[in-house]
Amino acid sequence: MARSRTKKRKRPLAEGVVRPPKPVRRRRPGKDRPPSPRTVRRAALLTGLLVPVLMTGLLAIATNPDYAVLCTVLALLVFIAGLGGLMVVRVSGWVLWPGVLLGVVLLGVTTAGLRAELIAHRGVETEVIITSAHRATDRSGRVSWTCGIRRADGHPLPHASYGGSGCSSTAGIGTRTTVLVDPAGWAPPAATDEDLPFLGGGLVVTAGAGVLWALLTLGAARRTLRDHGRDRRRDQGRDQRRDHG
Repeated sequence: MARSRTKKRKRPLAEGVVRPPKPVRRRRPGKDRPPSPRTVRRAALLTGLLVPVLMTGLLAIATNPDYAVLCTVLALLVFIAGLGGLMVVRVSGWVLWPGVLLGVVLLGVTTAGLRAELIAHRGVETEVIITSAHRATDRSGRVSWTCGIRRADGHPLPHASYGGSGCSSTAGIGTRTTVLVDPAGWAPPAATDEDLPFLGGGLVVTAGAGVLWALLTLGAARRTLRDHGRDRRRDQGRDQRRDHG
């Protein structure tokens, strides 16, 4: 015969017998416990000072196209770690969203601003010959062209491509044009009439975002430490009232 799968019913207790209370589940030590003041101070210093410095340094190296992808990815990882540090400094509150905004500003402005400053101050007008033309279409349907170039005097040219004046179709292949070239070979060439993004204001925005990140982190840490002190005084007062009572 198949076993009956009916659920067993609990026996009713005898009259006057009280069912014992269920054991209270103990939480693991440290679980749901806010970080200690020492941890908050360390996280605030590391997050507030190192994160903007490391991000700016990596994004400055990314002005060279040879290192752009690697350094941008590393800067993004530092940014994510910085957001984790902000959550340690201030577990609850609105501090995370300003941090996200400042990090996005650093990621979006630093490399373009520094590259524009480099090519504007160190760029030398150089005659080049267009060797190829590549068409690209973005999601909005706008068409852009990138041209391969070589120096007309035969000297090697690092990052031998640009987009701008004279690079508008395959019809320009073989023609001569003038571009701005970094003599050190660090920044990529740019057209002489190109509207360099964030020129002049890029450095100011980058520095401002880094300073605001530091102030945001240290301010959040100060508020957290103030809450720690208030909670500790409240617990001490409660213990004293319990002892006197």
